[in-house]
Formats: sequence, C-alpha cells, structure tokens
Amino acid sequence: MISATSMAAHAVTRPKTTRNLLIVAAVIVLVVPAALVAVPVTLVLAMGADGFGGGGGVCSGSAPSVQAGKTVDGYGPDQLKIAATIITVGQQMSVPPHGLTLALMVAIGESGLRNLDHGDAVDNTTIGVFQQGAGYGTRAKRMDPATAAAAFYTRMLHVPDWQTAAPTLVAHAVQINADPNHYAPFWAPAERVLATLTGASAESCQVPADARAAAAVLVGAIQAKKLNFLEPRYQQQVVNIADGTATPDCTIDAHVLQLIVVAVRSFQQVGVSDLNRRCTGMTPGAGTASAHWKGKAVDFYALNRQSLTGADDLSVQLIHALDPYAPHGSSVGQSDCRARAHVSLGALSNFTSGFPDTCNHQHLQVP
Repeated sequence: MISATSMAAHAVTRPKTTRNLLIVAAVIVLVVPAALVAVPVTLVLAMGADGFGGGGGVCSGSAPSVQAGKTVDGYGPDQLKIAATIITVGQQMSVPPHGLTLALMVAIGESGLRNLDHGDAVDNTTIGVFQQGAGYGTRAKRMDPATAAAAFYTRMLHVPDWQTAAPTLVAHAVQINADPNHYAPFWAPAERVLATLTGASAESCQVPADARAAAAVLVGAIQAKKLNFLEPRYQQQVVNIADGTATPDCTIDAHVLQLIVVAVRSFQQVGVSDLNRRCTGMTPGAGTASAHWKGKAVDFYALNRQSLTGADDLSVQLIHALDPYAPHGSSVGQSDCRARAHVSLGALSNFTSGFPDTCNHQHLQVP
C-alpha cells in the first residue's frame, strides 16, 4: 500500500482532483488510528495548548472577577469594575489577552480607569474611560464603558501588526494623542490588573514577533507531532525559515506562520495541506494567481484528527480562533460550502471577505 506521504511526493504536476484525493488519503491515515482517542473540540478549546488557547481558552483566563475591597496598583473596586467591563467586552469579541492588556493600558493612561465626564487641559471635549471624542458617537455612547471599549477594540484590531508592534504605538494609532510614548508606563499595571481579575498573561499568549520566530515554534510542534503536512516539502519550507536557509521563492508571510502558531496552540492536532506553491511549483486551482503562490495563504485539512470541509464546526471554530490575530482585510475560502450547508460565520473583525473553494479543507489568506 502506498503511504499518504509517498503519494504526496508525486503531486507536483497532477491536477487539482488528484490533489483532493491525496487529502482524502491523508485524512484516512491520520484519522482512523486515533478516532477513538480524539479529544472533544469543546474541551480542547477550553484547555488550549502550550498556554495559548483560542477565545475563552486557558490563555484568555477566566471571566473577570472583582473581589470586595480588592485593590490592584492603587486601583480600587470601582475602577476594577470598569476594568472588568473592558475585559468582558474584549473576551466577547475574541480579543486575545495582549489586546485586553492594550485596552486596559489606554484606559489607565487616559482616565485612571474612571468614567470621566470631561477631558483635560489639552482637549476638554473628550469624555469617558477612554477619553473619546465626538467621532466615537453620542455622549451617551462614549460615557458607557462597554460601548466605549467595543469602539476601542474595533479600531485597535484595524491597526497593522497590532499584535507585535510596541503597545504604546498601537495605542497612539487609535487615540491620536500628542505623545506616542505616553502609554508606555501603564503597560505593567495593565498586565497586573488583567492577571488579577482573570489569571491571564499577555506575555505567555503573545504571537511570535516575526516569521523566523514563528517557524521555530512550528518546528517544535512538528517534533511534538501536533503539526503535520500533506506535502513534505511544505514542512521543509517551515524548517528552512526557522533555520534561516529559505530562498526568496520559498518564504512564507509572517502573518500566515503566526496564524498556524495560533492554530497549533488552540487545537490538539493540526494538519496543513498547502503553503507556498511557488516553492513547490504546484499550480492547482487559481494557479499563479493564488495567494499560495505568494506565500500568503494556508490550507488546513484536519484539526483534532478530523477532516475539514469549510462548513463543519471545527472550520468555523478555527476561523474565529484566528480572526483576532489575522491582519485586517484577510480572507476565508469555502464560502460556497458554508452557503450550501446554511452555515454562517457570524461577526468577524479581520476576515472581511470570502470566496468559493473545494470543500475538503479550510483556506485562509492574508493581504
């Protein structure tokens, strides 16, 4: 019997229908032996992996809780209740702990976690815990901490590379304040507030800063057998990026690698079927027009030892787990698969468009 790995080695010049058969074969090899021991999806998302779960996982911590009389860095119960509201809104939007810390940092730097009905000597038109101006809506909206927090998160998620850029610069991009370094001193107390109220840690949940660092994490996942590839040469692409030997035609966008890291840390097992096709010379589907040809796309064919269709629960959970980490303007495939199955993705912040694709994997791409 020919193994899935051997079959994949001959897929370079074969049409897309043949490649689809390879995915089926790989899923059979992957799924059947472990079908009886697969961990339920909901449990995996609740546990996370390596301290890095999807929304609501260990990494995100618990729902915020304010103990009577509790203070953190001098902030009392009333201020911590506002912090809890900011955290809760972020968790509901699937914002990871790094983003929650960012919001708390801004709220501390702008108002000391107080819902002020006035601004300061520089601008007395701003109000609320985030000191938002008229562009954020009515006075009532700006004075409602939950609405104000949602507005902040929405704008923050649109800042390029907000996950890895200096927090104070991300805050400055949203707030448009006079001093871009104003918020830096408030990062540490924001971390302590988040940790005290939820048990979450911004550092342990942060995505790797660049492509090589992300690839190094993925090499560890390969060695731990948490990450496998349908095409061995795609695995080699990751290995070469990690050790610094990748050629220009075989690079992978850092955001794509970061998304795979999030997937590996959010699910028990991850199967990838496509990465940079220019490197392998493969031209199925959209050919050289595909985002794969530019190293800006990834296809997931299995999660937790279960095959993906783009419309199944795991595919939807994957999209929502990765959405907070994707650059704004990213896209998801399999829109036709979900339409036929009457499956809706619901609200997403950074995956802003979709397109049809074959229903045997979940395609994700970045701008």
